[in-house]
Amino acid sequence: MPNIYLVGFMGSGKSTLGILLSNRLNFNFIDTDKLIEKRNSMSISNMFKTKGELFFRNEEKKIIHEIIKLNKTIVSTGGGLPCFNNNIETLNKNGKTIYLDYDIETLYLRLKEDNERPLLNNKFLKNDIQELLNARREIYNKCNYTILCKNLNQDEVLREINALIISK
Repeated sequence: MPNIYLVGFMGSGKSTLGILLSNRLNFNFIDTDKLIEKRNSMSISNMFKTKGELFFRNEEKKIIHEIIKLNKTIVSTGGGLPCFNNNIETLNKNGKTIYLDYDIETLYLRLKEDNERPLLNNKFLKNDIQELLNARREIYNKCNYTILCKNLNQDEVLREINALIISK
């Protein structure tokens, strides 16, 4: 069975849903951000400050080229991962990509207390989310599948993902 890549904006629940989905399907689970943090022995926020965004994006590319060799793995991608280095094309060729599409208000509510996001400024959080989401949406929309998550609870999103995996 090919890998399943969960794609979406930060705060869209990719990691939480990925763990639950991997348990249900008896797949492995990888969170690209956590793996990069572990390999570099520092937080992403620190990585951005000390080594820069370009370094981080290159780490994402390396990770993706390792992960595509695996099977039966649910992958929670970082929010920006699909948007750099032609990663979305690589993911689409090597598994099923699912965009978890949330509205700005929901993302704002989920992110407003999170101070660890290097590309967000909590002072202008809603504007930052809007701007970044607008910039990334075109890439996110290249995923194989999209789930409109706004009015769905966690179990409903999992059922939608499961239906996509089984039916295709």
